[in-house]
Amino acid sequence: MNRKRSILGIILASLMLFILMSAAVPLPNSHSLASLHEKSDLVSLEVKNDSTSYAYLWLDGPSFYYLIIKPGETKTFTVMRGEYFEEVSYCGVRESSIIDLSRHTKLVMPVCGANMRSMPSSPNVINITNTIKIVKVTVENESDSQVLAILTGPATYVFLLNKDESKDYTIAKGDYEVQYFACGKYDVKEFSAYYNSLLKFKCPK
Repeated sequence: MNRKRSILGIILASLMLFILMSAAVPLPNSHSLASLHEKSDLVSLEVKNDSTSYAYLWLDGPSFYYLIIKPGETKTFTVMRGEYFEEVSYCGVRESSIIDLSRHTKLVMPVCGANMRSMPSSPNVINITNTIKIVKVTVENESDSQVLAILTGPATYVFLLNKDESKDYTIAKGDYEVQYFACGKYDVKEFSAYYNSLLKFKCPK
């Protein structure tokens, strides 16, 4: 009888020890589930810079980020989920806006001055030119000398063109005051920069 009680006591003690040890062992994949929960506040931000210039991006919101994207580079960043005050420097223009990064987002920076109307629209794909109005313009020097031109408006630009030279530039869309020096003289005129606008210079009268 005593022997049976001893065996029963050993079995009960072993069972209790097994239960205690099982309680201390984490469930399968419990660590992965905890990590997944911790990462739920993070989203990915993919930035595609198709331009030939560096792009700089400041994000100020649930956290602060300063991002640099090289010409022709695509980079993916992990940021805190939420709404941000965004400041972008791209194609010689700096602009600010509000951006919603509550989901995984792709930010596309097309070639400076490109027309991106054919780009497919998507809630998580943002064309930066919808915020920053960049246009390509052609500048021609029809004077008898070199031309130095200073454009002042949405942004400031300085152009230097040799005689009979023509160049394409990408500038901020809008109205400009143009000061220029040519043929030993100085003059001022107005210029409206829109897509494929043409700015011509001749000798001032």
